[in-house]
Amino acid sequence: MGSYRNEDEALIGLARQLTDAYGEARRREDQDFACDSIAEFLSEYRMSAPSEALLAILDLPLTTETYPLVDEAQTTLADRGPAVVELLLEAVLGEVYDPDGPASERAAETLDMMDRRGAVQGLVEVLCGRAGDDVKGAAVDGLVAVGPFAEPALAGALEDPDAGEWARAALEQIRFEVAHPEALEDYAAGEGEAPDDASELLEPVQEDDEGVPVADEPVAAAEPATAAADPGAVTEPAPPAAPDLGLVDDAYGDFLRRYRQESGEEPSPS
Repeated sequence: MGSYRNEDEALIGLARQLTDAYGEARRREDQDFACDSIAEFLSEYRMSAPSEALLAILDLPLTTETYPLVDEAQTTLADRGPAVVELLLEAVLGEVYDPDGPASERAAETLDMMDRRGAVQGLVEVLCGRAGDDVKGAAVDGLVAVGPFAEPALAGALEDPDAGEWARAALEQIRFEVAHPEALEDYAAGEGEAPDDASELLEPVQEDDEGVPVADEPVAAAEPATAAADPGAVTEPAPPAAPDLGLVDDAYGDFLRRYRQESGEEPSPS
């Protein structure tokens, strides 16, 4: 293992050397040799190599020859689930071997490829862990992007001493986006301002007599906006009410009677 302290470090170093060898190759035969070597590395170590080694392979320039290698590394990382979420968030924030390479962007793609339940679990584990504020902030962004699906996991983290405030912030932002989709659409279109503090527009997270957040009750969904008092105001149409099943049955019976009369199957009433 040379100067490496253990096998994991050796595999990370080897993955970086092979990736660099492809990027530095100037002849087609040298590129082909590098690709073959990376393919052999993945075949032998894909399941056992540390995630940092697979992350190094995401720095490969994307070509017809390297695409299967990058895809295999991304798929393997995504399949590892919650355990690699923190590493991928750090990579998204630029903590990679080559800050100028494509690994950061591909780390974000890998998070998107991950099973949603596993991604949420991993993001909440980041909030509960000892990661830096920048990484926890990125985890909050990821949970907000998932939306209401993440609410049960976040509610369960409210009482965690490390995650509580981060989970509260994520819950409030999710609830704000559900209650005010038009404001976010305007902001995305450059026609409005981002809210400074969504918590001012929402019901606070419930707490007990000692000020401890209560996570037993699910976060309530926002009530639909009421119609504007101004009759000239433009409002979104309310969702249609559920049909009255009795009226549906009666209408269908009338239709059958008319059809049979018009087709001659049943005499018309005199």
